[in-house]
Amino acid sequence: MDVNRTQGVAAVLNNKGGGDNAHDHPQKDHDDGAEHQEAPTDSIEFGGMAAEITPAAQVILDQLVAELEPLRLQLAFSKEREQQLREDIARHDFLPVPGRREFLRELNHVINHLRDLTVMPSLALLHVKNADTIRRQCGRDALDRFLVHVAEAIGASLQPNDVLANIGGNDFAVILLGADLSAARERIAQMLDVLAGQPYADGATPFGIEIAAGIAELRAGASAEAVLRDADRDMVS
Repeated sequence: MDVNRTQGVAAVLNNKGGGDNAHDHPQKDHDDGAEHQEAPTDSIEFGGMAAEITPAAQVILDQLVAELEPLRLQLAFSKEREQQLREDIARHDFLPVPGRREFLRELNHVINHLRDLTVMPSLALLHVKNADTIRRQCGRDALDRFLVHVAEAIGASLQPNDVLANIGGNDFAVILLGADLSAARERIAQMLDVLAGQPYADGATPFGIEIAAGIAELRAGASAEAVLRDADRDMVS
């Protein structure tokens, strides 16, 4: 009997507060839990730490997301439009080659990196001499088709790393990478011989490709426009 009584006392003393009050506390804690039950919450992890989101905070976050979504779509549209404009600037209106602005950008890039090349590249300026004759005799549409034919014929005769563009009207330009002035003159002469054997027939009237060429070697420190003027002077001299 004494042993059992000792165990009962130990059990009571182990309860916080002891005495009769110890029997009251669990009931009170149960009542408080029923009266103060917390609202359900969501949780997120931020910086490796869990954080709870109350329903009110969730409403605010949903409103922010709804406001940001149109801005995100507008930004995506603006980026797509910017890329389209860049492509429009680089592309010629109807020829299958870049236009003048993109060509000058590429030419300046090559000039700025000449120190990395073992052979100085050259620039060839190609003027289609009989284009205006075709324009007067057959009209503008015929001229456009003829220039497309010329662009495709020139492109087919170039090496893969050469850069061809139309720099305005009846003038084409080519960056001949890996060809110094002497090699460039030889390559352009061979190309003109090939083009002479590829006439364009618009209806019943065939037109040959008549081209005047000027060659200039790229120079460190020179601008793209300066190199174009060098090639132009070589063509008219």
